[in-house]
Amino acid sequence: MTLLALISLVVSPGQDGTVPYSAQLYAAPAVRPFEPPSNFGRVTAEGDGDAGMLRRPLVVPVVVEAYRGNYEYTPSGADTAYNAGVANAERAMDARMGPLDGLWRLRDGEGHVLMTLSLSDPGETRPLEGAFRSADATAEIGPLRAAQRTAEALMLDLDGGRVSLRASGEGWTGVLSRGGQERRVTLVR
Repeated sequence: MTLLALISLVVSPGQDGTVPYSAQLYAAPAVRPFEPPSNFGRVTAEGDGDAGMLRRPLVVPVVVEAYRGNYEYTPSGADTAYNAGVANAERAMDARMGPLDGLWRLRDGEGHVLMTLSLSDPGETRPLEGAFRSADATAEIGPLRAAQRTAEALMLDLDGGRVSLRASGEGWTGVLSRGGQERRVTLVR
């Protein structure tokens, strides 16, 4: 079986050309998801933690105006610890991301959305990556071919075009050069 695998590797054609995104292999996330300790769920709760988890069944519906939460279970210590761990992991990961991370809209001078950009900004030391979707009838979708940034300038290479931007008070302003035409644009959240 391994002989067949080795032969198929030798015979198979290699990949030609460049990959539009960075050729980085999968790496574990910088912030691991919440992982409970080994004794999680087996620690006896203190105080009123021994109260039974069984509640009497509902025999009539509760109308919205009468809802007081009195028939729901209060979260156990394990539920609270798990929810806090997940929230902390999300906040820590968000804190590590750069300021350009997220969804952006590219607008023309009249305020019409020309395209939507989804940017992945893992920080200043790592490359900026992303994709775009035009807002016109073609709804063209594609990856950013290249992205260069400094503290005050941002250049995004698209399929057949380039967006050159400078930091401004309302986001980023600059020029979209595409199809031999230039348009004044603004990049906003």
